[in-house]
Amino acid sequence: MRDIIISNKINELDIICRHCGNSETAKSPFFNRFRLEGTGKNTATVRCLNCQTAVEVPLNELSTLYYHHAC
Repeated sequence: MRDIIISNKINELDIICRHCGNSETAKSPFFNRFRLEGTGKNTATVRCLNCQTAVEVPLNELSTLYYHHAC
């Protein structure tokens, strides 16, 4: 089970940290409570800024709006 859940909706991205309860609904490619870090060609790391929990996710789970911010 992942520590950070990413849920795609149309033009939005819901991110929830199961470790500390931090959550955000992003309507733009800029996050306030999470950081998107590029780590590889096909993956990105999503890090919670509250508790520093991180999880690697495939880029196909993120919309194309977030792709250039992760690379």
